[in-house]
Amino acid sequence: MLKSAVDHLLTNVIPAAQDYGSAENDLSAAFQQNADPAHWERVGQHAKRRAAEAAIAIDGLADRTAKALGSTPNKVRDDVVPYCAIGRVARLGSIERICAVANAYKHADLSDRKHPIRSEADILATGAGYGIDCYGIGKCRGVEVLVTERDGTVRKFLGDVPWAIAGWFQYLEARSAALPLGEFYVCGLCVKTGS
Repeated sequence: MLKSAVDHLLTNVIPAAQDYGSAENDLSAAFQQNADPAHWERVGQHAKRRAAEAAIAIDGLADRTAKALGSTPNKVRDDVVPYCAIGRVARLGSIERICAVANAYKHADLSDRKHPIRSEADILATGAGYGIDCYGIGKCRGVEVLVTERDGTVRKFLGDVPWAIAGWFQYLEARSAALPLGEFYVCGLCVKTGS
C-alpha cells in the first residue's frame, strides 16, 4: 500500500538530500577559500537550489502517502511530526519548514498561514551559523542555508532535512511499510538505523 512512498523515499528523497548535503559542503569550501560574499555567492545559490529540490522531494512523500492511505497531505504531515527525531532529539517544525520551502520555491510568495515563512526571500544562503538555532545543528561557522520564520526565528535548513527524513522513515515503519535493512545517512547524520 505504501510502496509508492517508499520507492520515492529511496530513489528521490535520499539522493536529493545527499545532493543538498554535498552542496552545503561545497559552500563551506568556497567560504573557507575566501570569505568575501562575491566569491561564494554563486555556490550559495546552488546550495539554496539543492535545498529547495530536497524539500520538494521530501514534501512529495505527503502526497504519495495520503493517496495510499485515503487521507490528505496536511493530515499526513501532521501525523509525521511526532516521528521527527534522531535518537531521542526531536526537531520541532522541521516538516512544516520543509513544506514551506518546497512551496516557496514553486510559488515565490506564500499566503497560506500554515507556512512558517512568507516567501522565497525567507530562504537565504548566508550568515554565520554560530549561535543560530540549536546547539549541534548545522554548521558551527561559515555560511549555510537559513530559513527565517514569520516571527523572526532563524533556523538551519541543514537540521530540518535529516530530521524530516528520519521522521518519514519512522512514520512509514510504524505503518508496516516494507523498508530495506541497513543504515541511511543524510547530511552527515544517520536517519535510519540497521533494524
